Amino acid sequence: MNPEFFTVKDLFPARAALRLQNTPLDYEQKFSLIHPSGQTVTKHHAAGVVVLLLYKNSEYVFQLIKRSVHVTQSGDVSCPGGILEPSTDEMLSHILLHTGTIRTIDDRTLNDLPFYNEQTSNLIRLFLMNALREAWEEIGLSPLNVRFLGALPSYSLTYFTRTIFPVVCLTSTPFEYRENDEVEKILEVPLSLFFKNSSYADLEIRSASGDEDPRYQVKFPCLVIPDGQNGEDILWGATFYILTRFLEMVSGESLPITPALKTVTKTLSTDYASGKHG
Repeated sequence: MNPEFFTVKDLFPARAALRLQNTPLDYEQKFSLIHPSGQTVTKHHAAGVVVLLLYKNSEYVFQLIKRSVHVTQSGDVSCPGGILEPSTDEMLSHILLHTGTIRTIDDRTLNDLPFYNEQTSNLIRLFLMNALREAWEEIGLSPLNVRFLGALPSYSLTYFTRTIFPVVCLTSTPFEYRENDEVEKILEVPLSLFFKNSSYADLEIRSASGDEDPRYQVKFPCLVIPDGQNGEDILWGATFYILTRFLEMVSGESLPITPALKTVTKTLSTDYASGKHG
């Protein structure tokens, strides 16, 4: 990997936007299964997340959150975002369409997305506003402080009835983080970390209750993120897949995920699937 790929400020977002424009999306098909004929199927949720890129200390980083004990999947590292609120997010996407407040890195409005048909364009704007609304609530990111790069194919979770629709944005300028109670902390993870074999491990999942749950009898690939305090955070699951797929797509290279050089463990809390409310 050419080190300039992550250090030349204008190179990476321009290349990412170009690759995203040429990536087929499945938004129409997946969304029609979740919301047939516009009727919400409550047993399966749609969620928008934003892959946030920030240029800092002469390289690009992902801005990620670690989920607090108050929400599902507590302790997981993820992209800002959350469940679609159809009426609110549709209203916001219409405002976006008519005002052009969010623009692409080449300063186009999102009224014209020539690489997608009308229905897919509408869904991209919908999940963009969904994700940015959540990012404002979770970390204080202003929607006016981003440039849109593109969208990634959806990802359906295995053990949660949820399909994720990821969008990719560049944070224009650093800002003061303002975490709400859904966020334990914010991580800035260098993209270069993903291209080092020593960053990866096999993850063994354990249940806090000690139950012999068959879901915990397999190993998952993960990225080990040093926390700067002699500890580490673990990136795994859906967010791991979304970010590694994005980097492989943009770089044109395979990441050194396997063979992993070590094994780490993670114990899921008894509230992992529900979160602590109140």
